Amino acid sequence: MIEDLYFINAKALSTKLHQQEVSEDLAFKHLLVFSMLFASAMVFPVAVSCTQSDVFAFWYQIANFFAFALLQFWGMRLLYRTNKQGDGQAFFLRWAALSLPVGLQVWLISLLLGLVYGILLSSVFVDTITDLPENTWLISGMGFGLVMQLIYFFIMQRNFKRCANG
Repeated sequence: MIEDLYFINAKALSTKLHQQEVSEDLAFKHLLVFSMLFASAMVFPVAVSCTQSDVFAFWYQIANFFAFALLQFWGMRLLYRTNKQGDGQAFFLRWAALSLPVGLQVWLISLLLGLVYGILLSSVFVDTITDLPENTWLISGMGFGLVMQLIYFFIMQRNFKRCANG
């Protein structure tokens, strides 16, 4: 099942997609493995109790929901328009197939950036880390997630251009 998957090499897969050498079955396999590795969760802004920290959590969840929803809306439109500006064919096939190698590339990038972030925090801010409010970590985590999603869409766009234009 996995011997014909492109785990990292999105460029080679983009070339095969452009040449129409990728079947729906192979695209589905890529999307299936991607979904298993990067299962997404829906977050709804709900707070059960009303302590001071829960009020922040409620507004944080609302901000997080809208930030990621708007970025998802923008990114999917970007990919759809990129595909339309090329040959306009097989958008869902391309998206399904490219999701695995691009998702793994973004995961590797996030590991590298997370390592750099951790090293910077532990070496530069070693004396002030414990003094920072808890909210700082939530907000920086949301920012990191938004940056990773932007990177995902830009890498996908680059590969959609390869598929649609050759």
